[in-house]
Amino acid sequence: MVLGKIDNVSRILAFISAGFGALALLLVCIGIGTPKWESSYTTTSNGSYALSGTANFFYTCKFTNGTFNNCTTRTANLTGYPGYSSSYPWATDYNIRMQNAAGLCVVAILFLFFGIIATLIMAFIPLSIWTNFLPPSVLFLACLFMLAGMAEGSRYLLYNDYSVNLYQAGHLFTMLALFLSAFAAGRIHFFRMKEEEEKQAKKTVPK
Repeated sequence: MVLGKIDNVSRILAFISAGFGALALLLVCIGIGTPKWESSYTTTSNGSYALSGTANFFYTCKFTNGTFNNCTTRTANLTGYPGYSSSYPWATDYNIRMQNAAGLCVVAILFLFFGIIATLIMAFIPLSIWTNFLPPSVLFLACLFMLAGMAEGSRYLLYNDYSVNLYQAGHLFTMLALFLSAFAAGRIHFFRMKEEEEKQAKKTVPK
């Protein structure tokens, strides 16, 4: 059975949750698409440091004395990736970790997108009691996959630049969206149960 109407406070909470979710989606998409998850530096002839390379889960870029040179898509031999050498016994594991991290982060973005849509649906359309808990559940999965992706990638990449900071900020805003979505779902569920109790009480009142 569905709730006859959604109270304004629950609707506002759902809208705020969707807003945080949209901000999170923007941040994680920019973070995952830009190369500066790990930045490597080299010393120059005058004793200073210059950017020599950057990497994320999908590609790596090379710099000469801080000047951009070229970018290379991640392949099985991980050409240009920091700390990689074909002579290392963990070469295969390195590539698998990068594949897993990339896949987990992309799945997290999909869960985040569908969580936002589900939260907006919850705000506009009265749903059956337990269906209201679907939006926060999807956002929870988004948080879980984001964390798993970052943990998997950290086995070989050193997170030290702005791209990962953006992704981590997106993870934080996803948690805020999850909290508000769960709060709104809880309120809707509470009012639905009260509505059911009132209906049952009216039925049992003797005429």
